[in-house]
Amino acid sequence: MAKRRSDQRPPGEAPARSKRAASRVAPGTGVDTAYARLREAIVEGDLAPGAALRHNELSDRLGVSLIPIREAIRRLEVERLVESVPNKGARVAPISTVDLRDVYATRVLLEQQALQRAWPKLTPDVVAELRELNRQLVEDVERANPRFYEIHRSLHFAIYERADSPWLLHIIEILWSHTERYRRLAAQIRPFVDVEDDIHHHVLEAIEAGDLEAASDNLRRDLLRTADLIDDVYAEDAAGVPSRVDPALAAKN
Repeated sequence: MAKRRSDQRPPGEAPARSKRAASRVAPGTGVDTAYARLREAIVEGDLAPGAALRHNELSDRLGVSLIPIREAIRRLEVERLVESVPNKGARVAPISTVDLRDVYATRVLLEQQALQRAWPKLTPDVVAELRELNRQLVEDVERANPRFYEIHRSLHFAIYERADSPWLLHIIEILWSHTERYRRLAAQIRPFVDVEDDIHHHVLEAIEAGDLEAASDNLRRDLLRTADLIDDVYAEDAAGVPSRVDPALAAKN
């Protein structure tokens, strides 16, 4: 397994710590705790797109004072997971197909660059590691095991972390969090990993063959196919909430 970085910090302080790592470490400052838990709630859909972020309610929910809540919201605004609305306060950033296309197009550019930088380190031992992760991913998708979100992330980042670029990794992680919101909502309707046409497998075959161009092209196909799937699922209403998503989830706040 690729060794996960432990020296990453929240946005505004480079390099960034991953959301998964942040949510699992022992509580540090009130700000760090509020930031990690609020970020996780947004990314995983517990706080729906467009949900109002009322400071007093969040303080009670997270068990921290108002000052850490305000700072956590400020950090999440930097990540564009939260936005401030004049005369209304903060809310979870809405989602839209325009945003979806923009963020995935940016991911393609950055993740292809990470693949290129990591290329000299993608040895046969690394390919074996990646194949095992992909095997676990396919198995978890077939069994509808929610662990597949984490395995999917591990598969991609086992490549990107070998690019040895903390800033590139930091930006990819932020964009990954944005698209994770789309994936989790859309996956209620249709899986975003197609086990019948496993593009991850094609990426790994190209890496094993030493064909960077083919690996990069299949990575692009993987990302854009996911965007196409989510785009197809989403039929937005006037509020920007996907109308085909479970209303109970969209109503959560």
